[in-house]
Amino acid sequence: MKLASPMGGLEATTYRRLWRASARYRRSLQRCAAASVIEAETIDRDPRDSRPRTGTWRSLREVTERLESFNTSIGSAQSRGNRSPVSSPVSPVFAAASLLFARAFDLRRDLLEEIHGGAPTILIDVADSVMLSQVKNAWQEILLDDGARPAKSYEARKSRPPMNIRYLIIDEIPKASLKQSQEEAAFEALSSVRPLIAISPIAKRCLPDILTRAATARVDLPGLDAPTIARIIRIVTGRVCRDYISPDLAQRVQSADLVIAIRPDRTPAQCVAELERLTTEKQRMRDSRDLSLADLHGLGEARAWAHSAISDIKAWKEGRIPWSQLSSGIALVGPAGCGKTTFASVFCQEAGLHMVSASLAKWQSAGEAHLGHLLRAMRQDFEEARANAPSCIFIDEIDSFPERAGVTHRFRDYVVEVVNALLAEIDGIKGRDGVIVVGASNDIRRCEPALLRAGRLETLVSIGRPDTRELERMLRVRLRNDLQEEDLWSIAEAMVGMVGADVERVVKDARRLARQEDDRPIAMGDLREALRPNRDLSNEERWRFCVHEAAHLVAQVLHFGSAGVFANTVSVGSRGGMTLRASPVPSAGILEDYRKYLQVGLAGRTGEELLLGALSHAAEGAKGSDLEVATSLAASMVGSLGLVGDDHITYFGERGDTEKLLSFAEVRRAVARELAAAAAATKSLLAPRRAAIESIAKRLFDRGRISGEEAASILFDMHDPNFVPAASPVRRHYQSANL
Repeated sequence: MKLASPMGGLEATTYRRLWRASARYRRSLQRCAAASVIEAETIDRDPRDSRPRTGTWRSLREVTERLESFNTSIGSAQSRGNRSPVSSPVSPVFAAASLLFARAFDLRRDLLEEIHGGAPTILIDVADSVMLSQVKNAWQEILLDDGARPAKSYEARKSRPPMNIRYLIIDEIPKASLKQSQEEAAFEALSSVRPLIAISPIAKRCLPDILTRAATARVDLPGLDAPTIARIIRIVTGRVCRDYISPDLAQRVQSADLVIAIRPDRTPAQCVAELERLTTEKQRMRDSRDLSLADLHGLGEARAWAHSAISDIKAWKEGRIPWSQLSSGIALVGPAGCGKTTFASVFCQEAGLHMVSASLAKWQSAGEAHLGHLLRAMRQDFEEARANAPSCIFIDEIDSFPERAGVTHRFRDYVVEVVNALLAEIDGIKGRDGVIVVGASNDIRRCEPALLRAGRLETLVSIGRPDTRELERMLRVRLRNDLQEEDLWSIAEAMVGMVGADVERVVKDARRLARQEDDRPIAMGDLREALRPNRDLSNEERWRFCVHEAAHLVAQVLHFGSAGVFANTVSVGSRGGMTLRASPVPSAGILEDYRKYLQVGLAGRTGEELLLGALSHAAEGAKGSDLEVATSLAASMVGSLGLVGDDHITYFGERGDTEKLLSFAEVRRAVARELAAAAAATKSLLAPRRAAIESIAKRLFDRGRISGEEAASILFDMHDPNFVPAASPVRRHYQSANL
């Protein structure tokens, strides 16, 4: 391939040096191979017998000894010619590290001048541990003249002549016992007023603080690109690489891939093909949870926050901004399975943060669950985060730390002590620089409000259920290279209402179906089969679910229009189906709207009663069920929003805090009246439309999904005298509040 990017002077010099070293190795390899053939033929013949001897342990030892003798003679000849014997090939990773290191300084020519004429303190970050091990062996020959001999900073106390340059290489976070000696060595090296090179994975995390404060320049090792890979192939094989290396392939190649794929006994085409095979295999075998931020869909503001935080962390590492300017605390709120934990893991990976996972349950399980054991476990996790800064401590289920003022049971002192300790660890600790706190909750309303104030988990991000477009992208991510040419829109439409965990389950089920059938590749039919509604239910049970959701859908269409609403019978958790609006519509927030919301919420049970003659428990019995949501909404209408009754214009508590609101007898009585009135209104709304509900339920039974537009068409075709088409200008659209 044509090398698109020209090399700078330092990189070009390094490239020529590596190419010559590799060429010498290949020539010596050829001479050794030729000599081994001659020697083997000589040894394999017995002087007393003209017949060839079979291989024996003695003959193998002789071959080895004579080859070693031959190699020694080559080395001696090269030494006599003032040429160093070549004992090993040029490693492709060494070549990569050398070229990239040289390029980093080609981009900063001013630093080269300072090294040879001044006393700069240059910090070099090499995040890849394999690359770092190679940079340690390569940097001196790249940067220094032949006569220069660098001195390690810790050798400053030894009596030796003055050196031109000092260096410090730390490849991991130093232990506490070494920090003092390293600080002293760094102080002495700076006092010598000579150029100082400090190489580490992350300077802020690994190097003594005095060096990070004294740094005059910071350099990041560039990443691999296609031209560099082509040059490495030419160095190692001795032949020009004429095969195209895509930028995507270059981005996916890792250090280990270079060692496996690029060898002197292969052609450039074989090297590129092997790189393609390795990266494709990794992509195929990659776990669906092994994602990047670009792969995370349906997270809305959370991903934007992550990109911003990563940019700020980089600026902080480079010393351009103080830590206080970062948004270092975030609370993620969303339904179970929406990807909160996955987001935290991926964010830490891309930001280069050490991740500490924690929760109240984890801390309570430490020791014997006494308060002292819990607090000690909490403190240890925060100490780990501080010791490994930059880092992130992820606290799952932060609603386990309830509002202190609302705790009234006999264990109140215990709970308050735990919440106070968490608050102290988050914002009262020393050395908070470099620690980000991420909290996650399914219901943030129960959480201690002090956790969410500025300086703690100050950014609140709500994660909702993904829409059709986001679900399609999530499917693509989890399918990887499979079904790339297929249109997944119809599959994504059938999955609306699901979250990331559900998408992952569907893809796993589909792969299992394909694997069990002759271990073939996954097909569209497998996805449809994995989505087939309620496969474990009888037809009677499925029909009841269809009637239930059809009644919900009719109430939605009649009250709030047909745009963006649909019903399906895909099992999500304990639910046998769902009716949702994929995109919100504006709401005036008046009493009429809320009473319509109640009717939509109670429509499922009313539909069962009208068509099947009896209610089931499908709408009741769990948090998030129809009856729970309707009751919570009615309680908010009465005790929080002041929408119901002239004699109930009183604020009893926060909207959504149903348990507290229902603790007042007058609120309970008013809620019962509202729900009874809503049930009667819902029956009056749906009774004249029994035939339409039945027709919609049949279509739902056959296909597993039906849109609001189809339901509106059925209502219109049945000549409903009270039905106004959704497109009519007199129809007002409102948000369904997920009822």
